[in-house]
Amino acid sequence: MAKAPTAKRYAAALFELAGAGGNEAAWLDALRQAADAMRDPTVALFFGEPRIPAERKQEAVVLLAPGADQLVVNCLGLLVERQAASLLPAIVSEYGALLNEHLGRVQAQVTSAAPISAEQRERLGRSLAEMLEQEVVLETAEDASIIGGIVVRVGDRIIDGSVRTRIEALRRRLQQESLA
Repeated sequence: MAKAPTAKRYAAALFELAGAGGNEAAWLDALRQAADAMRDPTVALFFGEPRIPAERKQEAVVLLAPGADQLVVNCLGLLVERQAASLLPAIVSEYGALLNEHLGRVQAQVTSAAPISAEQRERLGRSLAEMLEQEVVLETAEDASIIGGIVVRVGDRIIDGSVRTRIEALRRRLQQESLA
């Protein structure tokens, strides 16, 4: 958790630099590509291995996001040099949030017990866009512990339509009524 402010600072600095050239979306794509590459256990092991010389790691950084702007590559190199490559997913998330805000969009995290179909995703996106009166970018995740339904988080707001929450509410109500 202590690394979150650092990820925000990196993302803000990158976004400002990208904005100077009007390359915000392209930089997000490059950062996502690098983050996806870093998820590979072999790649993560390579960059995390202290016995591999820093020069070799810096040479390999270019391969994380081929064709990326040199400033993005430099940032990736800096993260590797500072042994902070693990921040990359958080930086991508923060950068994406900045881009969405800049474009007047809002990001919604949708958690469901089972995968959401493309049709369901589209309907949910339209419903949220109408409700929020803003373009909505959906980010989906699965969590079987919610049993069924969905949980939607938009900024500070949470819409909890999960079966788990309904069962908990019913349990609490039954406990209160049995005490009365």
